[in-house]
Amino acid sequence: MVESSSRPEEADHRPPNPPWKQLVGVDPSIGCFSFYLSDELSRLPVRGVTLPANNKADPNIETGTFGLFSTCERQMRTSVVNRGLRYLLFVTRWGAGRVLTGYYRVGWYSEGAFGGERTDYALAADALRFTDPIPLEELHLSVKGVATSSWRTFRLLDPDQTEALVGLIEASPDRTIDYINEITRLERFNLHHTGFRCWQRTQPFDWAAAAEYLRPDPDRQWTTSANIPNTSPTNHWRCEACQAIIMNKALLKACPSCEVIGALRPAMPSEIPTVD
Repeated sequence: MVESSSRPEEADHRPPNPPWKQLVGVDPSIGCFSFYLSDELSRLPVRGVTLPANNKADPNIETGTFGLFSTCERQMRTSVVNRGLRYLLFVTRWGAGRVLTGYYRVGWYSEGAFGGERTDYALAADALRFTDPIPLEELHLSVKGVATSSWRTFRLLDPDQTEALVGLIEASPDRTIDYINEITRLERFNLHHTGFRCWQRTQPFDWAAAAEYLRPDPDRQWTTSANIPNTSPTNHWRCEACQAIIMNKALLKACPSCEVIGALRPAMPSEIPTVD
């Protein structure tokens, strides 16, 4: 559990301060669709804060980051850095179908805590905007085809498609603050009913919390370079640092029990405690 008394000052870890590096984007700017799971208890299509054993930290609108706190969409984040993609256009399922909710203009990246044998990057926006959900079926013909085609977690866009989608979001009312307030409300709901905001944490995902992920203490970081899978066949994880068994559908960067980064591994059925 992360306590406020041990949290460093927020400003030290915001870009453009180290370890953040400026993203060199291609010209003209291109982007990609990025899909996230939304929250059914929410009044706006924010990330899935209250999903049982599957709380989400991305897109982390509070800090304008993606992949800093979670392991979500590693392939997408690597593609952003390698291809110089400037825009993440966010899509989620809301109501009867998929909707466009907002964008990040990516300005910086940092090497993530899960480097090892695979690249791992955290992304940070230098601008972002979220709006009322826009059904993909209602998009202009120039982008409707690619938006409604078959794709799962992310889809590359060309410059014209990127410009059209960014322009559509820019022309819509800015609801970014409302999204952030809704995330805060849902985390407080979690805290009231479970004792934790998310992943056995009592503190929000903000720039103070980012310190442990951007500059982890070597004494509290698991240094193995194992190619850790993002899912466990049992939906349970064993921490190699403290031996705790954690239930969560997706891999977490830090063990909720001891806070060591990179120590979780899929738990075998024989390791899961039985409930009488």
